[in-house]
Amino acid sequence: MRFPLGLLLLFGALGASAQEARDVTSFDIWKKQNAVAVSKFEAHLESLELNAIVELHQLLRSASSWKTCNSEPYAIPPVAQWESVTSVLRLLKEITDKKILGPFVVHSAYRSPKLNKCAGGAPRSAHVRSFAVDLSPMSAEDPTAKLCSFWRKRGRAWGMGFSRYPSGRFHIDTSGYRTWGSDHTARSSVCKAA
Repeated sequence: MRFPLGLLLLFGALGASAQEARDVTSFDIWKKQNAVAVSKFEAHLESLELNAIVELHQLLRSASSWKTCNSEPYAIPPVAQWESVTSVLRLLKEITDKKILGPFVVHSAYRSPKLNKCAGGAPRSAHVRSFAVDLSPMSAEDPTAKLCSFWRKRGRAWGMGFSRYPSGRFHIDTSGYRTWGSDHTARSSVCKAA
């Protein structure tokens, strides 16, 4: 899908860093163009009291390479996957409530199969088949050890998929208890090494 002229002009005016950040202003424009679908998704989260865990403009961010892949900067997961969204948000709530993870920024969540392939995602990525978030902590404290400890103790009950990428971003999903690292296997996981 091509971007509407208004969105392209806004992105051009904002500059490259704002384009990659996908800020509230660009989201508001996208949201207006997708008002019905966004409203249904928002209402679903509000009905479960899960709307305050991640800001909506972050929760709907597609892959970080959306622009390179000529895709949309935001994406609403298919309705069939909303249960997975719910599960991931409940997990994020638990790990933030328990102070395992402080404030964070979500860079990527649901991706279409086409975007995931262009972005170099795994063919059976949780970003496509269920729901996942890639996030970065906002504090100087590295939460890796605490997250690994949580994954070992509670990850199986949650069906938690967890990884720390070389970029420093963390991947979290609830699509199955597993961990991996830079070589995409458990051997290189920061949790297995710890």
